[in-house]
Amino acid sequence: MKRNKKLKNTRLILVCIFLHIRLVSCWAQIPVELTTGHSSYYYQHSFAAKFNAEKPFGFFHVSTILIPYDTDRGNEIMSQSYISYALNNRWSSGIGSIYTPMDRVRPTIFLQYFKKERETSIMLFSRSDLWDDPSLEFVGSIEYNGKRKRDLNVYARLQLQTIWNLSQHLRSTQFLRLGINLREVQFGLAANFDQYGSTAKFYSNIGLFVRKEF
Repeated sequence: MKRNKKLKNTRLILVCIFLHIRLVSCWAQIPVELTTGHSSYYYQHSFAAKFNAEKPFGFFHVSTILIPYDTDRGNEIMSQSYISYALNNRWSSGIGSIYTPMDRVRPTIFLQYFKKERETSIMLFSRSDLWDDPSLEFVGSIEYNGKRKRDLNVYARLQLQTIWNLSQHLRSTQFLRLGINLREVQFGLAANFDQYGSTAKFYSNIGLFVRKEF
C-alpha cells in the first residue's frame, strides 16, 4: 500500500510539473533534462526570470525527481521556489520554500552567483533552511555549450552538490554530462553519483541524457 501511495504521489507531482512548465514557458526559458541509466531515472528543471526587466525582483524555481529501479530505495522528490532579488548582474538572493516528502515544506533562503558567457556558464548556489535544525546546501556547476552560430556543438557539464546539517553530512551528488548540442537540444552520456548520510553510502547511475530549453 505504501508503494502504491508513493507511485500515486509521484504521478501527481509529475502532472503538476508538466502543467507548471506549460504555463511558465511563455514567461521564461526552462531547461528540462531527463536521464535514464542502469539503476534509475532522473529528471530536473529550473528557471529564473524577473517580473519586470527593469526591476530587481523575480522568481526562481528548481525541481528534481529521482526514481530508482530498486523500489526499496524509494523515490526522491525536491522542489524549491523563491521570490528573488538581483543584487547586480551576477549575484542574486531570495526567500522561499523547499519541499521534500520527508520534511514537507520548509522556509529557506538562497544566495547565487551566475556568470554566462557565449560558450560557457558558471553557477554557484548556497541555501539554508530557516528552522531549528537547518540543512545547508551548496551547489556548483560549469557548463559548455559550444559556439552558438553552429548547428552542431559539443556539450559538457559538471555539477556538484553537498548538503549538511549542523552536525553531519546528509547528501552529496556529482553529475557529469558529455554529448552533443544539436540545434538547442543536448543529448549524450550521463553519470550520476550519490552519497547519503554520515557514512556516505554510495549509489551510481550511468546512462544517457537528453536536455532542452522550453
